[in-house]
Amino acid sequence: MATTAAGTPYVESSDLVANYPGVSLALANHIDTSTGKVLQVVRATDSTVRSTTSGTFVDASISVTVTPQKSDSALLIVWNGYTTHIISAGLSMYQITDSSNGAVSGAENAVVGNSSASNFNAMTTLIGYATPGVTTAVTYKVRFRMLLGGTNRIDNATNTGQLYAYEVAA
Repeated sequence: MATTAAGTPYVESSDLVANYPGVSLALANHIDTSTGKVLQVVRATDSTVRSTTSGTFVDASISVTVTPQKSDSALLIVWNGYTTHIISAGLSMYQITDSSNGAVSGAENAVVGNSSASNFNAMTTLIGYATPGVTTAVTYKVRFRMLLGGTNRIDNATNTGQLYAYEVAA
């Protein structure tokens, strides 16, 4: 597929559109390829062990700051970390928040825990969706807490924790 000087794709007569019955060159050249496209990926890593016994959410010291290229873009925020729940009861909880500690949709609470094991280890993944509506820098971070006693630990020294922000064009 060819592109214009501005980088816009278009179909030439030499392209194999014949394999798509009913598709004309005129129609193919009017397909909008700008939506759903990943515009940028921002990544942060952490290889430090973090732990808390707090019943309220505390920062896990991993964050990403992304400056959206379009005000109508969506952001997919993904965190992956190696977690340990230490106690025979309790709930280890995780969330992705914005810089004002507001929970990101879809990543409010991932609960890892076990009422019968004293040490429960797991890879924990949170996936959130945000539409900040701005083209200025926005920060997202991971927070965690322990409910009902015990220790919640993020063992990033075992497996490096990673936090990603994917900007997707609307």
